[in-house]
Amino acid sequence: MDRKAWIVITLCSIGLAVNYWYATKNQEAIAAQRALEEANKPKVTQVEPASPGVATTSTDGAATTTPTLTAAQPDAVAAATANLPEEKHTIVSGSVTYHFTTKGAGVARAELGAGDKITLNAANRRTLEPVGALRREATGLDLIAYKIIEKNEKSVTFEGVSPDGITIRKAYRLTEGEKSDEHLLALVVTLTNTGTLPHKSEEYYLYTGAAVSISPEEVLKPSFFWNDAGDAGHKDTHYFSSGWFSEEKAEHRASHTRLRYAGVMSRFYATIVSRVTPGGDKPGKIWADRFLVDHSGDKYAHENAAKNDFGIESAMSLPPVDLAPGASMTEQYEIYLGPKEYVRLNKLEGQRDFIMFYGMFSWFSKGLNVVMRWMHDVSGNWGVAIILLTLVIRTVLWPLQSKAQYSMKRMGLLAPKMKELQAKYKDDPQKQQVEVMKMYKEYGVNPVGGCLPMLMQIPIFFAFYSVLQNAAELRGQGWLWVKDLSISDTIHTFNFPFSLPLMGTDFDLNPLPLIMGVTMILQMKLTPQPATMDKSQKIMFAVMPFFFLFISYNFAAALSLYWSTQNLFAIFQSRIMKLYMKEPTLEKVEAAPKGPPSKNPFFNPMNPNQKEKKTKPKNPKLGG
Repeated sequence: MDRKAWIVITLCSIGLAVNYWYATKNQEAIAAQRALEEANKPKVTQVEPASPGVATTSTDGAATTTPTLTAAQPDAVAAATANLPEEKHTIVSGSVTYHFTTKGAGVARAELGAGDKITLNAANRRTLEPVGALRREATGLDLIAYKIIEKNEKSVTFEGVSPDGITIRKAYRLTEGEKSDEHLLALVVTLTNTGTLPHKSEEYYLYTGAAVSISPEEVLKPSFFWNDAGDAGHKDTHYFSSGWFSEEKAEHRASHTRLRYAGVMSRFYATIVSRVTPGGDKPGKIWADRFLVDHSGDKYAHENAAKNDFGIESAMSLPPVDLAPGASMTEQYEIYLGPKEYVRLNKLEGQRDFIMFYGMFSWFSKGLNVVMRWMHDVSGNWGVAIILLTLVIRTVLWPLQSKAQYSMKRMGLLAPKMKELQAKYKDDPQKQQVEVMKMYKEYGVNPVGGCLPMLMQIPIFFAFYSVLQNAAELRGQGWLWVKDLSISDTIHTFNFPFSLPLMGTDFDLNPLPLIMGVTMILQMKLTPQPATMDKSQKIMFAVMPFFFLFISYNFAAALSLYWSTQNLFAIFQSRIMKLYMKEPTLEKVEAAPKGPPSKNPFFNPMNPNQKEKKTKPKNPKLGG
């Protein structure tokens, strides 16, 4: 790469950095403005128990519509449902505790015990609508006065009547059988038209819950997702932000021909609402919106990241409702509230494992996840499982790595001759290129022989990176001094009386990324460098360890553990190869004599030995 290219890359990098800084400042200003608007917004003190967005008849006979309430604000939800009678019920399944409420007739929150220790569908202590709330418009609220008509330690059933005479019954129960799970609930929704007029609507929505990040600095932001007949997709909170060629989005609405499930997820946890009614998939719509998480009362209140920390919520529609007077329709759903563990979701079927979104190498990531879990079952520790899996991968790739190093050593032997050609033909680059390629051919050296084996390792790296980035199994799991493999391994925090660039007023001491950086420098020192490497490339290689140290310093300790292990393995491999592998020599290769021409007519149509196609004599036509 020449000097001009480096100048262009440097200017582009500076431009991107300036744009990022400006966008961050702009988002902070927008967040501050939103917070001010919310603070000045009058509180909702009383709401009539009518379905928002639904046309009703007033006392003078004119059609009126109850204003639709925005569900994105937890305060608004609490105020709107304040006058509704509330009855609660709790069901415990394994390590999960489900809290049900009649305000919305759904799962107010799910407390996950064991190693998770997290509450789902709770936005920083302020509860949103319950999962399973039935809205008459995507952004509305379920303000029907429900009551519990049946309950026990495994199930609960709610019933309420809407202002337009529709009786709504929701029956929740724990799942049982081979495909059951402590994180999986079954839900049966029954609508009965008790009025005297037909009832039609395509605007019944089931609230699928809300998701927030565990901390504002989380790398993967909360997302909403959907599955349309096997075609799964997702979008995180950045989707709603404005960009160079787009404006900020207030919400997301979309229709799907065969909506299978929808939901929300953070980096490690997900809420999936799947329609399992017999008869196959049906058309459906989804809605999603983001909301600013309130950190005013927690430990993140003074962090800049907290000012732009958004959560997300979504809803999915029921199939079109068409009820004659006295008629009923029943829809069956399954609600998953739990960790994003590939093996668990795959066992539940219904393509729920698609929400892992491993990327273009997902098939490989899934295999690595299964193997890593098996190694954990054998070793009993996730840190050891990561080390074992890294060693297995590097052992499998040993031949490729050895071939790459051998090829680069041979390239290194050509360096003096390369410099001679560069000096000899410095005024004729085209001639210089021809002579270099001729030299490669004479000595039997492949100029990309050292790169191809390394390129073949890229899919493995990205696949394993995706596994470690999304593995909920690592949350709360320790290894030696690491308390949680899913976050950085901070052992001490230095506080300064002043602010430093890129660091602020404090600095976390994370040993694993430092070990990764040191081992990467050692590995690159022991790795033979290609003869064609110029000065700028050498600088780039020298800077690379510090670049990776910077981007991974506050990332998950599992990634640093993987990277440090593979660096140490590469150092060990280089040492073994140096001790036991024969050093390559530089000798010219004799041109292989040309063999006889191929007798296969497909590859050599001019083959003289090819038999001529016999032409059959045509029979004379009878008759005249």
